[in-house]
Amino acid sequence: MELLARLVQQPSVSAQNMGFDKAPWLVKDALDLVGLNAEIVPVPNNGHPSVFGSISGASEHTLLFYTHYDVQPAEPLELWDSEPFEPSRRDGRIYGRGTSDDKGNIVARLAAIRAFNEVRGSLPCNLKFFVEGEEEIGSRNLRGLIETRGQEFKADACIWEGGGRNLSGDPFIYLGLKGVLTIGMSVKLLHGDAHSSYAPILPSASWRLLQALNVIKDPSDDRCLISGFYDDIRPATDAENAAVASLPDESLEWQETFGVESFIGGVGGEDLRRKLLFEPSANINGFESGYNGAGMKTVLPAEAKAKMDFRLVPDMRPEDIFKKLRAHLDRQGFEDIELEYLAGVNPARTPIDSPWVRLVAETAEEIYGRKPVIAPTMAGTGPMYEFADILGMPIATSGVDHPSHKIHAPNENITEEDFLYGAKHAALIMQRFGERGLEE
Repeated sequence: MELLARLVQQPSVSAQNMGFDKAPWLVKDALDLVGLNAEIVPVPNNGHPSVFGSISGASEHTLLFYTHYDVQPAEPLELWDSEPFEPSRRDGRIYGRGTSDDKGNIVARLAAIRAFNEVRGSLPCNLKFFVEGEEEIGSRNLRGLIETRGQEFKADACIWEGGGRNLSGDPFIYLGLKGVLTIGMSVKLLHGDAHSSYAPILPSASWRLLQALNVIKDPSDDRCLISGFYDDIRPATDAENAAVASLPDESLEWQETFGVESFIGGVGGEDLRRKLLFEPSANINGFESGYNGAGMKTVLPAEAKAKMDFRLVPDMRPEDIFKKLRAHLDRQGFEDIELEYLAGVNPARTPIDSPWVRLVAETAEEIYGRKPVIAPTMAGTGPMYEFADILGMPIATSGVDHPSHKIHAPNENITEEDFLYGAKHAALIMQRFGERGLEE
């Protein structure tokens, strides 16, 4: 836990370019300390570097641990009960930005490696440890790194960041992540803002952009109206549908958390889970135009801007959806709306009947004493595609997470119990993988 405190004390906020003069070296030292041959790996475009380490073990099988050392911004600071980069213990928890996401996972896995070295003198399998520095900003330089050095990071199987326990205390394993396309939209119709008295004769950028946004999605059924948007979706398998059917119903917790009485379209139960995990989405992140300060200002805005994200499922591709969106807006008469491609991440999903999934699930049940809950995918996004599809590795999760850890939010924390569960599960995965690899 001392190592975790040291990592948390060092900010590494990728969105704010904070702390990267020191943070990569601290991570490298942590990998070196447990015997890994570690290096700081530059990424394209002078991005925040990754850290990579490797060590030989007692078997021919090679396992990759994926984690990331960059963290989310701590703001709003006033909502923290303690300083975000000064770890503090309260009520059996350690508070600080990154304690759970994802420095807790880094240290739990290092603890498992250290235990093997101290007790047995070696690891049961070959190990590679990849620690990214730009996960929280869309892994924008990872593809270039994989294209140039990917074979060095390739292994027989991969344990992803995340995983842990759900609200019911069951071990939770997920096998995939959605992709995402994030874009900027803008339109400028006047040289500058005008007095609103000119509204009867001058065009409004605000209305123009709102009209363009309204042709992207049908509010009656929440389906995207972009031609070809759904064409490349890979249907869920029978096994994946069965796994979603067996997931716990968390709809009441979601209703309480978000303050809603029902969900879009009135869906619930298994249909709600299937829609969340297997369907793409189109979402407006923000809208900016005119005056939004205190009081009033009668102004006709010259310019309007919006940002959107499209969550994608296999086998959709962000570049393809961006082209289809441009063509759709043009057909609808909105050639004047400018689009900016901000970021794109491909979706990925490991088959639920993979021998790797079975090994991770069996070891989870041994450690936690409860049958794991397996989700074919999560609704969120991460750079899993580069490792699962480009490098060809089966991926499953094991980690220190729990919904009470408040990742990405003020007062992020971790319990010692979850930390120990994560470390023990990592150790047993390494042991069993060393013994049998990916045998059927």
